[in-house]
Amino acid sequence: MSDSSAENPGQGLVRVLVVEDSRVERMRLQAILQSMGMTPILAENAIEALRFLKKHEVDIVLCDWLMPEMTGLELCQRLAGDDDLGRPYFIMLTGRNASVDLIAAMDAGADDYLAKPAWREELRVRLQAGVRSLRRFKNRPSVPKLPGLVSVDTKA
Repeated sequence: MSDSSAENPGQGLVRVLVVEDSRVERMRLQAILQSMGMTPILAENAIEALRFLKKHEVDIVLCDWLMPEMTGLELCQRLAGDDDLGRPYFIMLTGRNASVDLIAAMDAGADDYLAKPAWREELRVRLQAGVRSLRRFKNRPSVPKLPGLVSVDTKA
């Protein structure tokens, strides 16, 4: 586990946990996130990420799908099913780009889905969407999970 701001964990406005088994991709994402003023925390697999999340809070998880021991999809399901782990905004980052994969990730609890290679500007706008969503969520009361379709109140 590597925190690019280990001496000063408060540095950066948004803490992003990068879960990626490829060292090269982790370093690339770290550089991009730092250039955006975010605080990247690096985990080389989902088990390491889960251990970290049991002790620390992050704003966003940027997670690869295919990893040994535990997949990103399994990590996503664990986070969605355990309120004690917080509820960071979860972006699935993967080379899998079929519609069925996107559906599986979103059904597992992912908030967004990004196919590799993640271009800097696409990653930037998706991270910004995550930050907006988190800000909105923090200003609203808890909403229960509903199976199936959710009706929208248009009178509000």
